[in-house]
Amino acid sequence: MPKGATSSNPAFKTRLWHRRIGYFLRVLTGRPDGWRAMPTLAAFPPEPGVTPDPRPPVRIFIGAEPGQNRAERVLVWSILKFRDPARAYEIYLMKDLAGFARRYWKTGFTNYRYAIPAFASGHGRAIYNDADQVYLTDPAALFDRPMGAADVLSIDDRETSVMLLDAARLGEVWPKELAQENQAMHREFRSRAAAIPGLWGQMPAEWNARDAEYQQGQSKLLHFTALHTQPWKPFPDEFRYGDHAAADIWCDLEAEADAAGFTIFTAARPSPHYQTVLDLHAQMHVDGDAGAGIQPADMFSGVQLPKRAAEISELIKAHNAQTVLDYGAGKGAAYEPIAGRAADPAWGVLPAWGDGVSVRLFDPGYAPFCTEPSGLFDGVISNDVLEHIPEEDIPWTLDQMFRQAKSFVYLVVACYPARKMLGNGLNAHVTVLPPAWWQQEVEAAARRTPGIAWTLRCRQQGLLKGDVLYRSD
Repeated sequence: MPKGATSSNPAFKTRLWHRRIGYFLRVLTGRPDGWRAMPTLAAFPPEPGVTPDPRPPVRIFIGAEPGQNRAERVLVWSILKFRDPARAYEIYLMKDLAGFARRYWKTGFTNYRYAIPAFASGHGRAIYNDADQVYLTDPAALFDRPMGAADVLSIDDRETSVMLLDAARLGEVWPKELAQENQAMHREFRSRAAAIPGLWGQMPAEWNARDAEYQQGQSKLLHFTALHTQPWKPFPDEFRYGDHAAADIWCDLEAEADAAGFTIFTAARPSPHYQTVLDLHAQMHVDGDAGAGIQPADMFSGVQLPKRAAEISELIKAHNAQTVLDYGAGKGAAYEPIAGRAADPAWGVLPAWGDGVSVRLFDPGYAPFCTEPSGLFDGVISNDVLEHIPEEDIPWTLDQMFRQAKSFVYLVVACYPARKMLGNGLNAHVTVLPPAWWQQEVEAAARRTPGIAWTLRCRQQGLLKGDVLYRSD
């Protein structure tokens, strides 16, 4: 295979002057340990009414991290936009995986790609993509491409951001254990492959058009390579962002995904983690947490709501609200029965809001309130709930809240670990991310359901102790 120099082109480099102080602080503090044992599968079967294609599913592994959620969603949208409706597609999201030492990685997913042979159980083909890419045609054409005697295809022997892999032979060349080691860098994996004659093969350049390499009508995948020009500006505290010549392509795809109300997972098709976490929370309602000294009656009781009652009362008055949905109400200890409706515990009133405001209590992890509400409510509130939900299920959960609100959504999120532990050893706050990340997700939900006023209060502890408040314009 010809040895190209394009993968080290200075145009793709993010230089010292592109970085902000937040980048160096992140390097010093490192990255948190991952918790997922395996990549998260998003499966898309053949579309209804179409004769299924008998060929193997198009299997794609995406390297991502929470800060790249916008990019990840748009990449998956581009795959589905151009997919063959008769073919099954299996998309594996490699994010926050356990056992990897990530402190000095360039991204939060750098070495995950080299563990794909293990994650693919040592058989079959797989495409690897970084999250900062979009397809401009059906990736099945790449997946089905003849590989000859090669076991890895890429545009040159130094570029691993888009690869077509044969997992069977690569298991010995790229063992998962080596990928998990902090000191194992790109060059070591590339040299291991290069040492085996014929292992690498060349992929046509149109399958990885990086930045200015994009050619309209010819490029089949556009890669926003330079970190400081990515149009979605994922890390504003770490980089000084400039413009990208092809930004409109990415922005148009995101606008299409917003208009379609697209999220990778949905209420009807949640992530594989969702039900597991929900069941663990439901068990805590019953058992409490002896380790934290919390009795069952006090577990997720909802008694903290009055701390936010005044702020919510202002929204109720401003929107002349008469019905409110409390999403994730826990045991609803702060509410009192509605006069004449004591037999229906899923409805209550909060004295601070007056008898004219009826509240529907909903909590999927608490049996008395687990029936999903129907219809619309003037406002939807959620107090210290979202951090208990797996990160990949946050978008559709927010969509549920926004779509059931007529006027406003009010959210409080804890941005720190809980003192409660789930039965599987994970912290009860399974999604601990900074305020800017939550702001991004709420803004995305607001774009998918426009016209809803929203308030987001992010609570922090430690050196940054205090609340960060965001509101819609």
